[in-house]
Amino acid sequence: MIDKPLVLIIDDSQVNIILLQSILEQQGFQVKCAKNGEEGLALTKQFLPNIILLDIVMIGWDGYETCRRIKQESKLAKIPILFLSALDDTENKVQAFQSGAVDYVNKPFQKEELLARVRTHLELAYLRQNLECEVVNQTEKIQLLFEALQLSYDKSQQASILKTEFLRNISHEFRTPMNIVLGMTEMLIEDTQLTEEQYGYAKASTVAGKKLMDILTNMLNFSQQFKGELKQVVSEFRIENVIKKVLKNVSFDVEKKGLKITTCIEPELDANLRGNKEGIFNVLNKLTDNAVKFTEKGEIVISAQLVEAIDAEWLQIEVQDNAQSIPEEKQAHLFDIFFQIDASSTRAYEGMGMGLAVAKMFTEGMGGQIGVKSIENKGNMFWFKMPMQVLK
Repeated sequence: MIDKPLVLIIDDSQVNIILLQSILEQQGFQVKCAKNGEEGLALTKQFLPNIILLDIVMIGWDGYETCRRIKQESKLAKIPILFLSALDDTENKVQAFQSGAVDYVNKPFQKEELLARVRTHLELAYLRQNLECEVVNQTEKIQLLFEALQLSYDKSQQASILKTEFLRNISHEFRTPMNIVLGMTEMLIEDTQLTEEQYGYAKASTVAGKKLMDILTNMLNFSQQFKGELKQVVSEFRIENVIKKVLKNVSFDVEKKGLKITTCIEPELDANLRGNKEGIFNVLNKLTDNAVKFTEKGEIVISAQLVEAIDAEWLQIEVQDNAQSIPEEKQAHLFDIFFQIDASSTRAYEGMGMGLAVAKMFTEGMGGQIGVKSIENKGNMFWFKMPMQVLK
């Protein structure tokens, strides 16, 4: 490989440029920087860098357009381009590779991971240039490099679980603008005369925004629980009001899928309760949302009752779905953070695997327990219980 490879950074954030330049120069790389796509193309033609680190969201040409223009130049087409972006969905990754990139690294990145990928793609580029005369000798080495690249992906996934501080900061930053978006969309629906088509668009935006807000809330709750910042607030409430609020939250998806939800509250709970109302709502909301998500047809039953205990009264709430039964070997990991029953890229249901993990954190934070029972061909019954004072 080249002794001092030249890396071109194209990013409109001065903070990102300074950070990347410092990391790369400390590792012996030569570095050139451009603040936009037009300047980046000009510097690429002038210096012919060995690799390009390219942001996606920029003023002027975005990363995709910049990449396509570089690849259109015959003498530049073989320069490997590695995208650095906070956009983490599959659609953006596919578009990045379609525009000509060789790799995609999520922000915020890990220094070791970034350097590993840069060195790997520099080595791959060098091997490609000399492949005609070294095919037989280098095939095995290329395979090892691809395996090392895959290992860096796996390590990145494992490391993301521990980035609780990042989860906390990003959820804080995103929740404020998301609240504004949701508020404005709801005002648009309630206070504006819309056509049926416009109403559908606005309603779909509201539903998608609430799902994103739920993800951000899960991230914040997880990071707060991890750092011991999640507080328990005790108040008086009635369980039927909590259940009604949950049903209102899932009403759109229930109606859309044609499902039926019934409730069964034992007579002894026809009284004021004293406990963590918000915590109970959060757990029940996540279990009910989970049941609606995975139930394609039929009925969901929410029941609440008092259960016997030696030291205190316990409130137990159950959510019985009509979804596919969960295999016994996977039930033990169902409440693990980021666990997915189907973790493949082709899974039918979206999600980050945080909802049930956060539900467990809330329940255990209230001194309670949570679990699931599955019966083949009869769905799953999620339950949670915690100490509760019934006010006579």
